[in-house]
Amino acid sequence: MTGNRIELEGRLLDQPEVRITPAGTPVLRFSVDCGAPGEELRLGIVMTGESALAAKQLLAPGRQVKVIGRMRTLKRSLKTDTGFEVVAASIERSE
Repeated sequence: MTGNRIELEGRLLDQPEVRITPAGTPVLRFSVDCGAPGEELRLGIVMTGESALAAKQLLAPGRQVKVIGRMRTLKRSLKTDTGFEVVAASIERSE
């Protein structure tokens, strides 16, 4: 992976959720807090494909995880309200 790359470690904030698209692709979503002590930095994580199903088995709220992927912008409306999420290439537990 070149260019846009992020590697983070954080605490899983909520129950990971897997949904299946109409085309049959699994999509895993969850949030992590990867801020410095006393500073919350909540980032959304998304992973697709069969690796998303395998990663879900490793995840539980409160667990420390390491995520490697890329950032992408989310456009929430036609105005300037934007956000970010991490598109994960790999997810592993970090204890």
